[in-house]
Amino acid sequence: MRRILILVLTLTMLIAGASFAGRVLTTPKLHVIPVYQTCAATSDCDWYAGYGEPDPDLPDVISSAPGILAIDPGMNWANFVQAAQTTDPNQSWTIKNVTLVKQTPPHDQCKFDEGGAEIFPVHTITQQGTANIRKWWPLMYELPSTTFTLTILYGTPNLFDDDGAGPNPGAWVHVEQWVWHVEATIESLENLLELFYELPYGLDEVPLISDGLLYDDLQLLLEGAEAAYLDGDLATAADMLASFEMEVMDACIDESPSFPNPTGPGTGIANSDENPACCKLLIDVEYILRTTGIGQPKK
Repeated sequence: MRRILILVLTLTMLIAGASFAGRVLTTPKLHVIPVYQTCAATSDCDWYAGYGEPDPDLPDVISSAPGILAIDPGMNWANFVQAAQTTDPNQSWTIKNVTLVKQTPPHDQCKFDEGGAEIFPVHTITQQGTANIRKWWPLMYELPSTTFTLTILYGTPNLFDDDGAGPNPGAWVHVEQWVWHVEATIESLENLLELFYELPYGLDEVPLISDGLLYDDLQLLLEGAEAAYLDGDLATAADMLASFEMEVMDACIDESPSFPNPTGPGTGIANSDENPACCKLLIDVEYILRTTGIGQPKK
């Protein structure tokens, strides 16, 4: 990028000098470098940085990705029913009903936007019927303690006991449930922070975290908090996570920066209705403080 900048500045100065001198400038030699909106994960365009040959020492540009809850039912939900049939995995069955319920939890941190609307409202989504179950759920903005509960009702042609702790009386109809619980740890928060630093925000495509120095500082705080926690120093871990919270709070912005400079005016962490990255970070920190035993820092 520096070579490109020098080239542009040199051409600009040359054009200006030629104009004032009354000379005709030779047509600049044009270098067109193709880049693509999408490409294969192993392609060079994942980390191609600009003018010149790719640098093999550069890391991938996108080095973190959203977690995905991917539900793979198999043929006739065999991946779940056969997994449930521990006493006889060859028992035949007929699916009666499949239900998926997603429930988001209440939270205390970052509840309302400036207009008074809830940013992450408590809500429940229910889907029923094998054809209606959504099997692909990105988890980037899901709050910790969000649950996805899959309930499968199936019948067997003969009396069959596989209904939990038993032995149980044989039955023709059986119910199985799987619950996925969204978690947050310091390590997952580090990955989320990295993801927000790399994904675009707004029409100008600046990152969700548009301040490079802030990003580095936040990662250092998380690294220090994790090291202190692993050493059993909960007081230091609490202080560092509290500092992380304060810096995030001070950096929230509700629209894409008009000046996409690393530390220029309007940079910070996205916190719009569509991209509530700032609030997501704050909620995750509070969950970590509460569930790890770190707790709030001592006054």
